Amino acid sequence: MGIADRIILTLYTFLMAVVSVLAVLCSLGVFSRDGMIALVDHIPGNWIYAVGGVIMLLVSLRLLITGLGLTGMSSLKLSESDKGKVLVGKGALEDYIAVLSQEIYGIHNVKVIVKLNDDGIAVRINTSIEPGINIPETSDEIRSNVKESIKKVTGIDVKDMELFFKQIKAKEE
Repeated sequence: MGIADRIILTLYTFLMAVVSVLAVLCSLGVFSRDGMIALVDHIPGNWIYAVGGVIMLLVSLRLLITGLGLTGMSSLKLSESDKGKVLVGKGALEDYIAVLSQEIYGIHNVKVIVKLNDDGIAVRINTSIEPGINIPETSDEIRSNVKESIKKVTGIDVKDMELFFKQIKAKEE
C-alpha cells in the first residue's frame, strides 16, 4: 500500500471514528434527537458538507478498489498458447529476488517491492549490509545477479532497480 493510500485510509478511519462516536452518543441520549435533526436540516444548501460528502465517496471508492486489488497488476503473463497461459505472481517475484539478494555475502534482512509493467518490472530492494562491505561493489553484484537470474528464469527484463541500504549492521543470529 502506497503512502497516498495510507494517508487516505487514516483520514477515512478518523472520519468514520467521529461518525461512530456521534452515533453512539446519540443512541445513549447524550445528544438530543432534536439537536441531531437540526444539524441534518442544516446540511442542505451548505457547500462544505457537499464537498465533504464527495470526498468521502471518492475515498470509499479508492479504498474499495485498493481492497479488491485492482490498483495495479498482481501477476505478469509470461506466455500464452492454445494450451493455456503461464503467469508469474508479484509475490513470487518478490520472494525470489529476496532469496537472490541474500545470496550475496554481507546482505541480510531483505525486503523487496516489485512493480509490474507490460514491458518488464521495477524492483526496490530494502536491505541491511554488514560493516566493512563495499556498498558500490555489492550493489553491482546484487543488480547483475538479480537481473540475470530473473531474465533467465522468467524471461522478464528488470527495467529499473533501486537498492536502499537501511542499516549497516552485523547480522544477528
